[in-house]
Amino acid sequence: MIKLKDILTEETASKSDVQKMEKMSNDIIKQMKKLNDLFKKKHKVTTSDSVLYNTLRDWEQLMRKVDVKYGGWFGFVKDSEYIKWLN
Repeated sequence: MIKLKDILTEETASKSDVQKMEKMSNDIIKQMKKLNDLFKKKHKVTTSDSVLYNTLRDWEQLMRKVDVKYGGWFGFVKDSEYIKWLN
């Protein structure tokens, strides 16, 4: 498992470090989606219950925002000098 202190000690990350972080971010997004689906199923979320509906909507929006932020970062970092390309 990648340790944050190992990443922070260097100015650039290795390609494998970035791949590990990207995999971790994808796992976080999958877990968020799974939580939202479970919440919706167990609480039988409908538009008639505004508290449940708004909570689920907020969580789904948060998941989308996290997905965009992580995806945008990893898209950027792969085309930048933040990765040590070891051949």
